[in-house]
Amino acid sequence: MHIVKTSAILAVILAGACSLAACDESATGKEAPPPAAPAGPPPPPTPELPMTGAKARQIVNMLSTTCIQMASLKMDMVTCDERQNKPTDHEALRTELRNLSWNLQKLPSDEATARCAAELEAMRARPKPAVCADLGIS
Repeated sequence: MHIVKTSAILAVILAGACSLAACDESATGKEAPPPAAPAGPPPPPTPELPMTGAKARQIVNMLSTTCIQMASLKMDMVTCDERQNKPTDHEALRTELRNLSWNLQKLPSDEATARCAAELEAMRARPKPAVCADLGIS
């Protein structure tokens, strides 16, 4: 009989402990942490400097062909500036393309492509110096 009472007491203690463990958060006044934010797109690659056309395209390779063309043209413009002995910043270009890629990946593909097309059109409207005739700036 003593074993039965001990077993019953032990069962009550265990049940109480389980109940306390389940409501421990509400007893302490702590709220449950908010659910994790949905994961964003993967971060774009960070190629070694100096930048090249291939590296510019690598950064935006998860986007449409139009966006890849835009990145390539941005690199051509930096190359054109270098040929004219104008100051250039390869690190700034890499950062710009990484930020652009990250932000455009979050958009619907149609909208991302439209933004790239608009920027590509604006870049192509700029005059091309003769020293850059062989580059894609047109």
